[in-house]
Amino acid sequence: MIKLLTKEHSKAVQLICDKLRRDGLEYDLFVTHSGVSARDYLIDAVSKDNVIMVGNVGDCSTTFADALNLAMFYDTYAEKAVAEYCKLAKIAMPAQHVLDKICTIPETFIHYSAVYGYQCGCFGEYNRKQIYILPDDKRECELLYDTYISKNLLKDQVGKIKYVFKVFGYPSEVVAKLLNSLDKTVESSFETDNLDSRITLLFPAKTNKKTIGSVIEQFKHLFGESVYADCDKSLAEIVVQTLSEVNYKISTAESITGGMIASSIVDVAGSSAVFYEGAVTYSSVAKSQRLGISPHVIDEYGAVSPQVAKAMAEGLLANGSDIVVTTTGYAGPDPSGKTPVGLSYIAVGNRAGVTVHKTMYAGDRNTIRALVTNTALYLVIKTMK
Repeated sequence: MIKLLTKEHSKAVQLICDKLRRDGLEYDLFVTHSGVSARDYLIDAVSKDNVIMVGNVGDCSTTFADALNLAMFYDTYAEKAVAEYCKLAKIAMPAQHVLDKICTIPETFIHYSAVYGYQCGCFGEYNRKQIYILPDDKRECELLYDTYISKNLLKDQVGKIKYVFKVFGYPSEVVAKLLNSLDKTVESSFETDNLDSRITLLFPAKTNKKTIGSVIEQFKHLFGESVYADCDKSLAEIVVQTLSEVNYKISTAESITGGMIASSIVDVAGSSAVFYEGAVTYSSVAKSQRLGISPHVIDEYGAVSPQVAKAMAEGLLANGSDIVVTTTGYAGPDPSGKTPVGLSYIAVGNRAGVTVHKTMYAGDRNTIRALVTNTALYLVIKTMK
């Protein structure tokens, strides 16, 4: 487990999260502006885990030293690195009080050279745990992670044979139980977010192909059709990839998900080649006017119904897309008449017809919406395949 501490969930922090996830490393992200909370978190974290801090290097160093009662020292190497950067960038050298903050780090720590600024990241060990303090610069964090951090954190993976699979539909406790039944030849780890799991399998370096093949066959038998990728790609990335392979266009019409499906697809590079249109038809009037649904259908069956989900899909198909996905449901927070919180209907359709799927999820509004979004993307993949 990696403990990640920051004041802001910035692009640099997200990059570190993405890289840890890509490398199959479990992490816990803690975002706080409270110095007291940060110190308490660090005291607990270093007792058993490696730590990464992202932010102002001087502030983070001070917070870490204060939490563990460590002495601080002024690193002249860092000062020289700052001077060299300022010379190359043709900017003035920071005032001494700024240098005091930038160049002072906890005892036994060392600075890394900075490339994209004059805040030098630093590294140290405490209680036999690795501690990294990184500047809040995405490019600098990427360089430091790829050059130093990943090599240290992944020492136990060097030489091992690694496979990554993406699986949808199981809560984390079920994933853990299924993985526990795998052949003990393999090490497994996973993380699950709204029923979407990234599973890493590690085999010893000299494992023969027959054994690996047998374990992977066992893995695929356990998870079945829930395995939607044999690489580290998101649901939306696989949707875009699959659509691109058959030169299909997709359209979305969303109610409960409020545009989350369309946004997930558009986030993927290359989506412009496959994404035709997206509509957020939140109200009953919008469903009628935008998608051509008869008001009588909505009055008879209700806005949250399989009939309306299907009619939404049929309305989109009439506009020329190859495949469509629609959602209607109720995310709460309070019960609404006969419609329970968490109920939704997802329709996926193509020229061969429309299929409607019912889901019932628990959680707060945004959790339910995220679960429906992921389910809709998975159903598109399943329909395409």
